[in-house]
Amino acid sequence: MSWSGPEDFMARLETRLIPAYGDFDLPEGGDVIHLDDDDMDNLRDAGVLIGIVDRGGELNVVLTERPKTMAKHPGQVAFPGGKVDPHDECPVDAALREANEEVGVEPEEVTLMGRSGLYLTRTGFRITPVVGLLPPDFVAHPDPHEVDDVFETPLSFLMNPANHEEKSVEWKGRRHRYFEMPHNGHYIWGVTAGVIRALYERLYCEEETT
Repeated sequence: MSWSGPEDFMARLETRLIPAYGDFDLPEGGDVIHLDDDDMDNLRDAGVLIGIVDRGGELNVVLTERPKTMAKHPGQVAFPGGKVDPHDECPVDAALREANEEVGVEPEEVTLMGRSGLYLTRTGFRITPVVGLLPPDFVAHPDPHEVDDVFETPLSFLMNPANHEEKSVEWKGRRHRYFEMPHNGHYIWGVTAGVIRALYERLYCEEETT
C-alpha cells in the first residue's frame, strides 16, 4: 500500500513508531554496514524540516536546491536544515532555525507533527527529520547565499514507491545502492531521497509485509 490521501498520511505519522534508518542500510549485495559505539559517538547531529504545505487539498513538500558554488554538495536538492549549533537545544531547534535562515519559515508558524527516524549518513551526520505543517499561504524567501531555488513537490508523488528508482554507485571501494526521485526537472536523490524513502517505508511498508 502506498499513498491513500493526506488524512491517512497524517494519521499514520501520529501513530507509527519510526526507528532509526540510514544510507548505511543500502549497500549493494545486502551487506549492511554496522556502526560501532565509537562511530556513533563521532557522528554530528543535524536537523532537517520536512515542511508540508496544504495547497487546496494537495499536500506539497518544500525542498531547496543548493547553490552550485557551495563547497559541499553543490547543486543538490535538500530539505531546509543543517547541523546542530551550540546554541540549539536539540535537532528540532536546528531544523527550524535553518529553515528560517534558508527559506524564511517562521518557527512559530510551523505546526510540528513529529519526528521521523534518525537518518545516519556516510559523511558522518546523524540527521533528525522533523515533519511540520507550514501555513497554507506560505511564500518562500530564500537566502541567495544558501539556496539557489525553492520548490514544492507533491507528497503523493514522494510517497509513491513507483517513483523511487534504485541506483548504485561505487564509494570507497564498495558499490552502494541509493534512491532517486526525479520530478518536474528536479533531481531528488542521495540523503534527501533516502529520508523520503525511510519515511515511506516506516509509514506504509509494514502492511505490505504482513
